[in-house]
Amino acid sequence: MKRLKLIVPAALFFSVWGGSAHAAQTQLCSNAMMSVLKSDARLQNDSEWREDNFSSVACKRLPGTSGIMLGSYFQRNFIDSFDGSSQYLWRVVLVDTAAQQVVSAYTGSVGDEGGIRIDSDQIWLDTARYYLNDDTRAVGVRLDIGHASRYAEGGASGYMTLFVREQEKLQPVLKSLPMNYWTNQGGHFSVTDEPAPIHQAKVYINLGNQRSHGYRDLKLTTKVKDKTSQQMGSDAYEKAWSFEQTLKFDGKAYQGFKAWP
Repeated sequence: MKRLKLIVPAALFFSVWGGSAHAAQTQLCSNAMMSVLKSDARLQNDSEWREDNFSSVACKRLPGTSGIMLGSYFQRNFIDSFDGSSQYLWRVVLVDTAAQQVVSAYTGSVGDEGGIRIDSDQIWLDTARYYLNDDTRAVGVRLDIGHASRYAEGGASGYMTLFVREQEKLQPVLKSLPMNYWTNQGGHFSVTDEPAPIHQAKVYINLGNQRSHGYRDLKLTTKVKDKTSQQMGSDAYEKAWSFEQTLKFDGKAYQGFKAWP
């Protein structure tokens, strides 16, 4: 099983902005899709929690296809007896609705650790037109699972992974790109709650014209708002600026992301 490696500072408390943006737009699964996903979980999860409800689940029809649904879920598969933290099976699947079966899939793992917290409505399926070349359209899965403590030096969420279908496998070609993140430029928060300088960033993905190893470059635009800690969670800010960068495909995955210029 592949482990999703997420580097997020600090512990669990403060929800990073943007993490709940889709809460009112839950991508619901039909009874038929839930039945397929439940059957899939029984096959993939060999733990005692294989019959449990999903911690988070989302479904969406795949554009440009006939009878194919995209689905993703978290289901607990391990609890650490020492600290009570949990690990979760993460599945991303394509389902043939006529045959009622999974035809392509990815298996990963996420856990309650560091700056990650697993809860409901944290999976968002992105079926924008990510045409990496004339014949390959990627699908995105965004995980809004990032949290950070009140006095953390930074945090991130909206982890985007882009998948391409390779027969029975969904292959991640962009792995866990944080779409929302922030950092405390002062390095720490004052215990007296004096204002601290914050950079708050949001990433937008576009496709470039150049290609590397057969796939088009990803052009990232990061829009940043300079704030104070007292403005976190509000629309107020001191200054707005942006920067761009290009990610190139190296034959296995897109590389080169930098959080700051």
